[in-house]
Amino acid sequence: MKGKPNKKDFKKTPTPSLPVSQEKREIDEVVSQAFVSFLKNQVKERTTARKNLDSLTATVLEFLNCFILIGYDAEGTPIKIISAHNQQEADSLATLLNKFFISTSPRHDQHDQDDRPEDAGD
Repeated sequence: MKGKPNKKDFKKTPTPSLPVSQEKREIDEVVSQAFVSFLKNQVKERTTARKNLDSLTATVLEFLNCFILIGYDAEGTPIKIISAHNQQEADSLATLLNKFFISTSPRHDQHDQDDRPEDAGD
């Protein structure tokens, strides 16, 4: 056979033994079951994570009146917990957090070194 193949040269693919609509329903059922299983697993994981965070919050509240907790869990998920009972506590936390960021910035450290008198000893 030289040249371009004819349509007659290609064999037809065999038709499935099940009707297409029944096969489609079976596939849809399997996909639905997998999706439901996935969602149940996600709900279980999130419920467990929420319980752990609630326990952590209760423990920290034993020692601190109001607080902000920022970090990552063991899986790398960002965690932030803000516990303030009124607007005054929330404002105080925001002010303290701003002071923290300013005091730890490299720019702030450079200004501190520039402002020191030359005769100050280390």
